[in-house]
Formats: sequence, C-alpha cells, structure tokens
Amino acid sequence: MTKTVNRIIETVMAVLIVCMVGANFWQIFTRFVLNHAADWTEEFMRYALIWLTMLGVPYAYGKNQHIAIEFVVDSFSERGKKINAIFIETVILLLSVFVFVAGGIMVTMNARGQVSAALQMPMEFYYLGVPVAGCLMVFYTVPRLMELIKQTKDDKALTERKAA
Repeated sequence: MTKTVNRIIETVMAVLIVCMVGANFWQIFTRFVLNHAADWTEEFMRYALIWLTMLGVPYAYGKNQHIAIEFVVDSFSERGKKINAIFIETVILLLSVFVFVAGGIMVTMNARGQVSAALQMPMEFYYLGVPVAGCLMVFYTVPRLMELIKQTKDDKALTERKAA
C-alpha cells in the first residue's frame, strides 16, 4: 500500500514540476516575445508550489528523508533511542491529526464560495492541500509508530528472558 501511495505522490509531484516549468517558460515567452504577460501563470505556479510542498513533506517523511538532528540521540542507550523515537512519532502523529482536522475546518469555513483571481478555480481546491498533507502524514506515522512499539516490547521481552 505504501509503495502505491509513494508512486502516486511521485507522479503528481513530477507532473506539477513539469507544469510549473512549462508555465514559467510560457510566462517568459508571452512577456518578452508577445509583449503581453499571461495573467494566469504566476497564480498557477504559486498554487502548484503549495501543492508540491504539501505532498513533498509527507513523501520525504514516509521515506525517512527528512532532516534529523542525531547528535543528541546518539548519546542515548538503545532503549532510550527507541523510547525517544516513539515519543517523536507520537508528537508527529498528534500534529498531523491536528493539521488534518484544522485544514479540513479551514477548507470548509474559509474557502467556501471563493474563487482564485486569475484561474477562477474554487479556493477549496488550493486549501485542500493542508488536510491532504495531514492525512498522508498520519498514513505514514501510524505504521511506523506501531512498529517501534512492537520492537520495544520485543526487546523488553528478550531482556527479561536473558535475566531469568
């Protein structure tokens, strides 16, 4: 399931990047060759970048490619490292649920009935990136958290067997 979601996110991000590059070239062409800048390109690139970010953050997190400061954690024992990882994953899960819920509220409350200036697209589409990112973060965090808890329990059981 994770591989399928990763593949979908990769494809959407690649399409967004290609479309952004194309829109940027079109903007340059219309501005300098046709002497009349296209109205929609700046707005399109802005919202495409928002969606690229909202998809890229959970994607990088899901692949464990996010920025981590490890010099403090390296001083912990193996058990301390796992407890710290469980704590961090729990905080990330709580924040992701908050982003999902708050983003959903933002979409329903703030964007209803509004359209973007140049593209005339419903603003709900643009704001939808926030709850989608929160949902994807939850999707990646829950299995990771469950695996960490299972490993910690297995390590504790192994330690107890060795002590007996």
